[in-house]
Amino acid sequence: SCRISDIPATVQLLSRCCIYPHCLCLIFTGPEVLEDASHARGLMDGLKLLYDCRLLGDVTIGVECEEESLEHSGNPTRGAIDQLFFCSRNVLAAASPYFKSMFTGGLNESVQETVVIRGVDPESMSVIIDYCYTGRVTITESNVQRLYAAANMLQLEYIRKACSSFMTRRLDLSNCVGVLKFADTYDNPELKENAQAFIARNFGQVCNGGDLCELDLKQLKELLSLDTLDVDCEKKVCSAALQWIEANAAQKKEDALQALKCVRWNLFTEKDNCYLESLMARPFIEKYLASFFNKSPEDGCVVSATLDVPKHRIGVSAKEMILFFGLPNDNIMCCDPYSEDLYFMAPPLEDLSSQDYKRSTMESLIACATPENNLYLASHLSKHFWLYNPVLNSWQELAERPLGRIHSGMGYLNGHVYLLGGRNPVTDARLKEVECYSVQRNQWTFVAPLPHSLGKMQVVALHDHLYVVNKRRMLCYDPKRNRWRHCGSLRRDKLHKACVFQDQIVCVCDIPVVKAYSPTRGEWKRLGDIPIDSRALNYQVIQHNGKLLLLTQTLLQHNKNRVLIHEYDPARDSWKNIMAVYVSTLGPVCVSTRVYPACLSSAHSFSTEEDDDSGSSADWDFDGLTDADSDSGSSSSFSDENW
Repeated sequence: SCRISDIPATVQLLSRCCIYPHCLCLIFTGPEVLEDASHARGLMDGLKLLYDCRLLGDVTIGVECEEESLEHSGNPTRGAIDQLFFCSRNVLAAASPYFKSMFTGGLNESVQETVVIRGVDPESMSVIIDYCYTGRVTITESNVQRLYAAANMLQLEYIRKACSSFMTRRLDLSNCVGVLKFADTYDNPELKENAQAFIARNFGQVCNGGDLCELDLKQLKELLSLDTLDVDCEKKVCSAALQWIEANAAQKKEDALQALKCVRWNLFTEKDNCYLESLMARPFIEKYLASFFNKSPEDGCVVSATLDVPKHRIGVSAKEMILFFGLPNDNIMCCDPYSEDLYFMAPPLEDLSSQDYKRSTMESLIACATPENNLYLASHLSKHFWLYNPVLNSWQELAERPLGRIHSGMGYLNGHVYLLGGRNPVTDARLKEVECYSVQRNQWTFVAPLPHSLGKMQVVALHDHLYVVNKRRMLCYDPKRNRWRHCGSLRRDKLHKACVFQDQIVCVCDIPVVKAYSPTRGEWKRLGDIPIDSRALNYQVIQHNGKLLLLTQTLLQHNKNRVLIHEYDPARDSWKNIMAVYVSTLGPVCVSTRVYPACLSSAHSFSTEEDDDSGSSADWDFDGLTDADSDSGSSSSFSDENW
């Protein structure tokens, strides 16, 4: 009753070989087809060598940069060739659709010995020809826009995308407006969107620089119409529009009105009357504002009733919150300890189908936040590395890490993320290697290794240096010298957590001891003791909104965990209770960073009542490694030498 289709393919193949033994011979008859895996690379290298030696070329490519001619003479000129390149038609046509069409489409250039390309500078053409011969492209901040323009004309999609990615990763306050204009000029929607997102997130600082005045009306309207502007009130958008109007006074009145229409006037309240009246007192501006609100002696400035009520910008609700991490597919709980607002942030992974994740413990993620409020997340159980997008409430996967490691530390310093310490997840060997991620390049490399493998440790950044501290040692990394040195040892029985507060490294040691290290003075001092909770699973310290907070976590039941939050009072050298919050995730990782609650999902449906106070915490240890797993050896064997 069994059908042939029910039999596995491998079994069917074996059965056929037994019935028809001669078919096996047929399989191995005829010519053998072999492939040289290194042939393609060797061929490219050989062609590049012929190009460098100026051998076997059949066309000379000349470049004529019209921009340079215009700059020197005032008018574009023809005939002044800047540089010549002796190439092979076959190579250029195979690499570029532009050259393929030129050399195979019956055009005059297909038979000419010298072909002149206008509008491309010599440096860009040199880079492009190198790419045609090698597949490699060299991009710098000085050549990226000219190279993009040349690649766009020559239809080299890889170079175009590489230049676009380069500009995106190097967006900063000084170039973001220029990149936006460039992207609009060359109709690159992805680059344009990235530039707009950067400006929106740093809107206040970009406005202060005055660069928005360089935008044309269409670009300004698109920007000021975004819901994603990070502003706490509409006055900042209004100021940006007025700044643009004053800088472009020669524009038509209609342009000024179009710019002001981007301001959401109905979001102004009675509290803003003084500000609006001050605008009406400016003669140059008053004639434009009359279209949006009226000035009456009784009520002051009244917004026109015909205007629709718009939504708030997401920056209005922006606030710094504490994030609690659990498993990679757990919702990340976001908590404001002063307003008791709770939200859920999307997890980096939705499905934990990997066997590694199935058997994972709670210590599977490690996170760090930057001074610019960028949030990076790494997995202890894989080589995944993510960056959080606060507007989309999603995680962007970045370049994969070189090493897998567990129980490691992560820190951010001056545009680089460092992962260090911990153990190899396969061999369980301690790791001295230090991985360094470049935010600008989206690339990983290795820097100077740790002079000693460390067990439990904390990583913090202070005064342009990276500090690694455990219960016995403290190491300091200088990125300019790529060198580690030893500094003041903690010398305690235990280290729970560490953070930076008021230019000091604050460490929660053996409970209730808290110590603070000043790199400037090179000494430790003891702070006021923290409150003791007999049910505590772990203690953490974190800097939140310029304040030092203590987080004490206890387990109540399987899916509910209580976090007691205390704030440190420097004047009294004591800790005061702020609130208790019940979170759905429990792990040793939490960070404080600025988020947009408007982009998050509410967590108020999660119960805040203590349903079950049972469950012993005696067998729980979320610090990663036990004391016995920490590095052995006396810290007294170290001096202040450099490694």
